[in-house]
Amino acid sequence: MNGIDGQVRRILQAGSDAPSVLNTQPWRTEVDGSTVILRADPSRSLRHSDPDGREMLISCGAFLLNARVAARRESLTPVVAVLPDPGNPLLVATLALGPGTDPTPEELELAVAIEHRTTSRVPFEDRPLPADVLVNLQRATQAEGGSLRLVQPADGSREDLVRLIRRAEHLAAEDMAGRGEEAAWTTGWPGRDDGVPTHLLGRAPRNADAPVRRFHASRGTEVFETRSTLAVLSTADDTPASWVAAGQALERALLVATTHHVLASFATTVLENPTTRHDLRQALDLPGHPQMVMRLGTAPRGDRTPRRTRPRHDAMERWVPWRGPTAG
Repeated sequence: MNGIDGQVRRILQAGSDAPSVLNTQPWRTEVDGSTVILRADPSRSLRHSDPDGREMLISCGAFLLNARVAARRESLTPVVAVLPDPGNPLLVATLALGPGTDPTPEELELAVAIEHRTTSRVPFEDRPLPADVLVNLQRATQAEGGSLRLVQPADGSREDLVRLIRRAEHLAAEDMAGRGEEAAWTTGWPGRDDGVPTHLLGRAPRNADAPVRRFHASRGTEVFETRSTLAVLSTADDTPASWVAAGQALERALLVATTHHVLASFATTVLENPTTRHDLRQALDLPGHPQMVMRLGTAPRGDRTPRRTRPRHDAMERWVPWRGPTAG
């Protein structure tokens, strides 16, 4: 990243702090003048579990939201065009950076949250989240075009959701190709800067009704909570543009959650199986398409998964600050 202005360097670093499926970090960036170009990197995708690239583009959407938030911290105005070239499916978005006003306190709070957000794979406190926090999470999701369906302990559809999560996990356990793909991204190789290290996978749930992802590399078991808040993020459509929007909605909600000291844990397996994904939509009577399932709660904040210190770039050029139209 030599030769790049400090502002854009910080923006790219913030983008790289975004969550991604199994911490694959499936993105590439290019800087062209005052524009950041974000591309998907299929070499880092889950080709078996995510053949359509849905989770890959959700991950890239989370990168994009972080970059937007970081740009505002730098008093820049980000102008975003999502999937601007239909002929280039790997081109996720362009982010044109121009001068802007000073960030608001709320924008600064979100920018700081990027540095503290982390995924948790441990048991949460066994209680639902306060109503005001949940309202803020729903508003954050809606601000990016998504919808957040909350599934509380008293919700009649919660049992159906947990049953579908267990069913998907059972089917995944019998899928040797899927298990091999998961193993490739959940190892304890020293010095590795992607994937989920074994010590961060958490223990496997001892109770069958725990709505959590079961990693085959997990060591030991423990009892997970059963009364935490579950949430399903959905979008009206199910297109590549919708997947990018889902990633932005997800990350904005996660940053807002972080400001409330709330952690998230993802149950993605139920959405990687077309049958259980369809059944989940029916069970919850969702008007849109489910893109993410997560449990939300409070617990001691743990370590973060590693990040590539130098994200892959296609053709990194020198940063040229935008100074507005030329007088003439």
